[in-house]
Amino acid sequence: MTARTVERFRGIVLGGLVFVAALAVWEVWARRAESFYVPPVSEIASRAFDVWPSSEFRAAVGASLARLAAGYAIGAVSAIALGLVVGASPLVRRTLGPTTEFLRALPVIAVVPIAIVLLGFGDAMRIGVISFGVFFPVFLATVDGVRRVSPEIRDTATLLHVGPVERSIRVHLPAALPSILAGLRTSLSIGLALIVISELSGEGDGLGVYVLEQKDLFRVPEMYAAILFLGLLGYLLNRLFLVLERRALAWHYGAVGEPVR
Repeated sequence: MTARTVERFRGIVLGGLVFVAALAVWEVWARRAESFYVPPVSEIASRAFDVWPSSEFRAAVGASLARLAAGYAIGAVSAIALGLVVGASPLVRRTLGPTTEFLRALPVIAVVPIAIVLLGFGDAMRIGVISFGVFFPVFLATVDGVRRVSPEIRDTATLLHVGPVERSIRVHLPAALPSILAGLRTSLSIGLALIVISELSGEGDGLGVYVLEQKDLFRVPEMYAAILFLGLLGYLLNRLFLVLERRALAWHYGAVGEPVR
């Protein structure tokens, strides 16, 4: 077992111990406070094992994940496509710069009322909100990645008379991929949060609606169980993304001398 592996294992164990310690503190404090609004962790876990397998909850999870997948795909693909163009062209960057900076500065939650007016209360609104929130982290990461392409690579592509489309696909995209994947990872957690935010408005199904319904019915442990599931879902999606990232960027980590885990 190498020193790097030992260090990594030690970090995982330490992180797990801190998490367990935080839950223990919550458990002790909740039992002493005896607050209706902050149930003990043991009670939340007990309700979670009842709630999570239920058909109602599984339907809510499925609806939310479908919206996340659609919104994430739309936002990410459009951001990468536009980012490749903007990053490669100073003229386009200057032209679109004020507009993109204005839109990026808008809080996503402020876009929800506009999305409701334009798209109604259904899936289109929710997917649109998720797409908007996902777009800018990926867009900025793509632009930054393309701008970091070395002048030597650009000059070589020019000497070989590589066209704009081919240059974007075969030169800029691979070179910017580490930066793009960093933006995609950041936007994944943003998209998960926007599922709940968008679903809190209007009717229908989804995890956000489920949490709101449990709150209105004063079913506090069930509400916390759903929130706990969201946290675990976010953690698992992030870990899965890291695994895929390490595989997709094996060439990059090898070039910088960092082994693929």
